[in-house]
Amino acid sequence: MSENLQQEQINEAAARLADYIYRRTVCSKVTGCKALLRESELALDEAMLDALLANVGSEDAHSALVELAIVKGKKDTYVYWAPIMTQQYAKLDALLEDKDILATIASVVRSDSKLYPRPTPVEKLKRYPFNYTEDEILGAAARMKMEEKYEDIGMIQASNGSRALHSSKSLSKAYAQALYEASEVQERENP
Repeated sequence: MSENLQQEQINEAAARLADYIYRRTVCSKVTGCKALLRESELALDEAMLDALLANVGSEDAHSALVELAIVKGKKDTYVYWAPIMTQQYAKLDALLEDKDILATIASVVRSDSKLYPRPTPVEKLKRYPFNYTEDEILGAAARMKMEEKYEDIGMIQASNGSRALHSSKSLSKAYAQALYEASEVQERENP
């Protein structure tokens, strides 16, 4: 095969890949490499995909792929279009794609507790992009108590019965309780 023909095939594959990743990222989704290999419209084998993604994030990236970024999950490596998705959201979506409920909830709770600071309402985890059921959330919270790497995650409850999670790395239980009571009860009853 001539070098020009091979480069043309690489350019076409890179353009298809870039377009596909862009369309998925616009829909707020990262895309796993395993899924890319199964996608018939891309017609990529593992060697070609590895070659195209090998230099993503460096100056040597293919010109069609310079806007891509990669985040590593536990079960796969995920690709996304960096100008339209933050790295933090990509990491979160990778956790969701990995279907690791404990790590996902812990990541969100730790981020909320540190960044804002505020506890994470259970109701937040029941909505998009998580869509967990209350039983899944409560089950995950119970399992977290038994795992050392999640020992900082705790449950609190406001006087109106609504529940939230907090991380003791950033919020003491008493402070988280006070913040949550203020936002869930006092602000709603006294606007």
